Amino acid sequence: MASRPGFLTDWPWTPLGSFKYLLLAPLVFDSIYSYATIRDHEKLLIVAVTVWRIVHSQIWISLSRYQTAKGTKRILNKSIEFDQVDRERTWDDQIIFNTLIVYLTKVYVSGTSTIPFWRTDGVILVALLHAGPVEFIYYWFHRALHH
Repeated sequence: MASRPGFLTDWPWTPLGSFKYLLLAPLVFDSIYSYATIRDHEKLLIVAVTVWRIVHSQIWISLSRYQTAKGTKRILNKSIEFDQVDRERTWDDQIIFNTLIVYLTKVYVSGTSTIPFWRTDGVILVALLHAGPVEFIYYWFHRALHH
């Protein structure tokens, strides 16, 4: 590890610790207010998707750690290294970052235009792009980082 980590090595909200979710509080209040006053469901949908991503990730992380601790389906015959668990503690920072980017894009870039609630062609395109090149690149990059 470098003796002096570079700029943006840590997330800007790292000093907040567990209080990093307070960054999303203004977005939550604004989305609730927008829905209550002008029936803008798009901002509320962004917050709902964020909550769903956090819950979904936490379920899978808990399940995988349970399976690892139980020890019936280990890839390597080693016990859990708690240094690795501590390094993976910031799994939700990417979700917070994505939420901020999507929310700010909705507010400042798209302006008053509305995003369709559901578009089948968009869902198919996102699924193909994610299942194809993104997963392929992620797998090999992740594997390279382990070696």
